[in-house]
Amino acid sequence: MEAAELRFTQFPTAFSRQPDGLRSVCFPIHDGDSRRWLRLNIVDVDDATHQLWSTSRSYSPWAPIHNALAAMIDSGRAPDATGVVMTADGTIISISSDVSKDVTPGTYYAPLDDYQLSSSSSSTTSTTTTKIATIPRDRLIELGRLAPFTDVVAPISSPSERLVFKHYEDGQVMTDVWYSIQIMAGMLGHPNIIPIRHVVLHEHSGGVVGFTMPFLAGGNLEATRASRTFKLKWAKQLFQALDDLNLQYGIDHRDIRLRNLMVDPVTDNLVIIDLGIARRRGLSGGTCVPPTASHPLIFLPLQSPKPTLQSPELLLSQPPEKQAVATIKMEKDADVNAAIIAVHDLVTRSPTDRSWETDSNLWNGEGIDTITAGPWTAHPDARLDSPAESYHAALDDWLRRRRADPRYRHGLSTPLDFPKHMPIPRGDSVRMLDYQCPLDTAGYKAVTQVLVSGYDFFRRDAVCAGRAVVDWTRPLTTTMDPARMLLATGQYTEGVPASRETS
Repeated sequence: MEAAELRFTQFPTAFSRQPDGLRSVCFPIHDGDSRRWLRLNIVDVDDATHQLWSTSRSYSPWAPIHNALAAMIDSGRAPDATGVVMTADGTIISISSDVSKDVTPGTYYAPLDDYQLSSSSSSTTSTTTTKIATIPRDRLIELGRLAPFTDVVAPISSPSERLVFKHYEDGQVMTDVWYSIQIMAGMLGHPNIIPIRHVVLHEHSGGVVGFTMPFLAGGNLEATRASRTFKLKWAKQLFQALDDLNLQYGIDHRDIRLRNLMVDPVTDNLVIIDLGIARRRGLSGGTCVPPTASHPLIFLPLQSPKPTLQSPELLLSQPPEKQAVATIKMEKDADVNAAIIAVHDLVTRSPTDRSWETDSNLWNGEGIDTITAGPWTAHPDARLDSPAESYHAALDDWLRRRRADPRYRHGLSTPLDFPKHMPIPRGDSVRMLDYQCPLDTAGYKAVTQVLVSGYDFFRRDAVCAGRAVVDWTRPLTTTMDPARMLLATGQYTEGVPASRETS
């Protein structure tokens, strides 16, 4: 995880005006390498920079900030830093180690029983009974770092096995892990959906901290577009998998991109990965936290850019004239549009300058008809095993079958049944004097009740109250001891280290 673009995760941002008219920006930021949290305050932000940050979907406007943070952390300049003040060009003004301003969350990890995981696994042709394995966090060896909250690991009991371990450290990613586990468990056995391998438990409390899935070597379709031949059967498998997800199981993936499409080197099947923002079909946004459990310090749930869709059940409750219109809208949802974009890109490589904004517009249906109308011409650099017209014909056939699919009119075949929310945990609070919220740039102080447990709270408050907290911090990549074995807990243990993955 060397690139700063892949290293840091920003969370909801608070803007405020300075006396001189410029803006101050304050937000928590997570370093995926050390797994530390910092309170980042960017001062003297002019209106042009603020506008760029607010409207651009690209990484480049934030590059100076992230590069400066990476350099500061990697240098060891401030190993105990809890906050940083800098300017928009990345110039660091001050570093704070004030633990009272630490924004590290003290996140809730629900017991396994709260997930109510079904023991039945589904495929396109059969249903079998499979027990989902569990493994403690301290029984996984870290072998590589892919992205924030995502590592390559191996079980201590099976050091040659390669797995991807995804976990959460805050209330926002908690929702992504909740839905990933529920959906992957419900679709276990599907040939084109990445399977869950373990539910990962905290080594002491037994709470669910994440999950593992098989590590598929070879890279995703985005990274290998220049070297891997894109097979026609993979396009057809993608189309069928989306019919199963959307129409049989009632799930919208919501992030069908080339980077989330891989190939199983054993079966040579296309595999859809990353179900973090997948939700029940027709549900806009969505969080696993019940509304009654929210409190002012909770991080906001991740919102999907796609418009709200209507579920088949809701559709059937409407008058016939509205059903026809709604059915057309459901046909052109984000998953279908994204699949069209992905296959079209691999075949034609057009447009070569596609931006995130352009993709988002296409996902919402703008310009999709032009793509589907054809004809398609293979790009000279495209690696294909069939003529371009065969891929277009497969897409056209899929869209026709999807329009005629009775599941649009008569409901889902076997919708996944899992809890909409986690059971509400007990949230204890303590009375603190002169308490200052770390994100409160106005400096407001008051006597208040502060949460020290529950869904989402600050770790520093729990520590002050004598509560046990989960620690995720770990050595930096640049300072790791290659002669020692590093566990997924972030702690070294005795044993001979396995070879680390470089990609």
